[in-house]
Amino acid sequence: MLPNRDDAEDILQRTSLILWQKWAQYDPNQAFLPWARAIALNEIRNFLRRSERANVHLSEGIVSQLADQWDDETSADRSEALARCLERLPALQRDLLEQCYLGSVGVKAIAESVGMTAAALYMRLHRIRVTLVDCIEKRMAAT
Repeated sequence: MLPNRDDAEDILQRTSLILWQKWAQYDPNQAFLPWARAIALNEIRNFLRRSERANVHLSEGIVSQLADQWDDETSADRSEALARCLERLPALQRDLLEQCYLGSVGVKAIAESVGMTAAALYMRLHRIRVTLVDCIEKRMAAT
């Protein structure tokens, strides 16, 4: 929905932050992905409203159509691709992802435990995410 990958990554970060902030409002009896997608879609719309770049302007109707095209089948295919791509990562990279995204310890403590700065760990996580996105895109294109 966003032509610039950096903008998309910024939106992903903002969406992740909002998901954490609103976690107490999440109803575990409901499906997580639709809830998270709605928050992401709102962040995209907010970004497009704030954006002054001529090449980013999409109408809300187009954004809604793009969001509607993201169906459960595509989501399942992407989840499967992510699982396969995660399996291909070296063990150290998978371990860092698990510690940072599934664990309860902060990034600073994790960075210290593996002998790097928090900034270096953030950069390593960014590179791992880029690797995963590239792998997922290749797998999705192959299907």
